[in-house]
Amino acid sequence: MIDALEDHKGTVSIGGRIIINLRLADDIEALAGKEEELASLVDSLDKIDIAYSMEISAEKTKLMNNNSNGISAYMRISEQKLETVNKIKYLGAIVADEGLKPEILSRIAQTTAALINMGILKMCPPFQIWLNYTCTIIIESYHQSNLTVPINF
Repeated sequence: MIDALEDHKGTVSIGGRIIINLRLADDIEALAGKEEELASLVDSLDKIDIAYSMEISAEKTKLMNNNSNGISAYMRISEQKLETVNKIKYLGAIVADEGLKPEILSRIAQTTAALINMGILKMCPPFQIWLNYTCTIIIESYHQSNLTVPINF
């Protein structure tokens, strides 16, 4: 990876610092500010892998763009075209081209399911949350007092 990034000059900055990639365990997230830059980085990674007799899984490698234009270039690893996706799950969080909305809705759903399983949360009326986007949820506390929270989507 270090060899592949040797000539790569990143254009993505976070807090004024240039970020070229993110690494955790065996995952590598390559960042590029322009499509041409990403294509160059993918080609470089493919060449370095061949030089070291390694292989990147084209099935597991995904491309994601966070602007409305999408990715038009044909990018490949080991002669296999890479798939372009709208969202990915990375370290348990949903990263999407439409921003934070999918992540927030996912966290609300996970929390609601956990509270229902614990018996702390009950929906009124049952299952109409799918038919009507406004629903009142009653949370029963241990002191037998109720808190009513409206949820609007």
